[in-house]
Amino acid sequence: MALAAALAALIFSCSREPAPRSDADVVVAEVNGARISLKDLKNEIAARRGLSPSVPTKSAGRGEVQDALRILIERAVVVSEGERLGVSVSGSEVEKEIERFRSDFPPGGLEKALLQAGTDMETWRAGLARSLLFRKTAAAIADSRASVSKEEVDDVFRRRAKHLSLPERVRVSQLLFDSEESALSARKRIEEGESPGKVVERLSTGEIRPTSADLGDVAREDLPTELAAELFSLKEGGVSGVVPRDQGFSLFVVVRKEPAHTLSLADAAPEIREELLRGRREEAFRLWLRAQVGKSDIRVQEALIDQMAGGGK
Repeated sequence: MALAAALAALIFSCSREPAPRSDADVVVAEVNGARISLKDLKNEIAARRGLSPSVPTKSAGRGEVQDALRILIERAVVVSEGERLGVSVSGSEVEKEIERFRSDFPPGGLEKALLQAGTDMETWRAGLARSLLFRKTAAAIADSRASVSKEEVDDVFRRRAKHLSLPERVRVSQLLFDSEESALSARKRIEEGESPGKVVERLSTGEIRPTSADLGDVAREDLPTELAAELFSLKEGGVSGVVPRDQGFSLFVVVRKEPAHTLSLADAAPEIREELLRGRREEAFRLWLRAQVGKSDIRVQEALIDQMAGGGK
């Protein structure tokens, strides 16, 4: 009986069709030993179409598939170099980036948007971490291959000297309140010497909280005429009158005043250097990537790519 049962089990197991492999287990390409799965490729095509990874990527043409695969290959090359350079992304960096996204949504809005897109927070977080790692690595590669000499900075400064005169400017902070009464109370407290930050904290009750925003350095021409006249007449630390706005009432605090002046070479050099480096970093990275991809060991499963593209051109 035991022998018969064993034979029956063997016959039954042999008659089963093997379970289909998941997309994550199907390798469509290898880059220096790093694998790119069919799932990766489908997700990249979906992302390029602006779709959720959960949406099936049907009717992908050969050009679309090859473009997505090229991006994945380049990404693998860059990430591999990042590992060699010791580039990493900390949890705090990921959280900071998440908060940047979260600030564009109302409370709970980010999670709702991810749910509607068919993506959970952990999957999205992992993708965000990969994106940060790629960007940090690309920046490290570019920075190590792009440079600007002192002579180049000096030359640009000499050619632009007559255009480097800056007008009088003030650094302004805006406080926004839900009622005129709160704005008047805040103005009185600030005039009496209380810091704007303390005032905002003191006037916050429950869900009602005044908001503040740093408007940066502004010139007269950046502001409405009447507001510019008032702010530029104030001393540092001075506060404007209450200004009705579409969504409440505002106060403007003069944080710092800067008289009109001409930039010196020392003042202008950092911005000039960064401007020159910006274009050179991009070019340096592209040249490095092209060369690195050219000498990488890349193995593509052409039959699978052809099958995914439906044999199309």
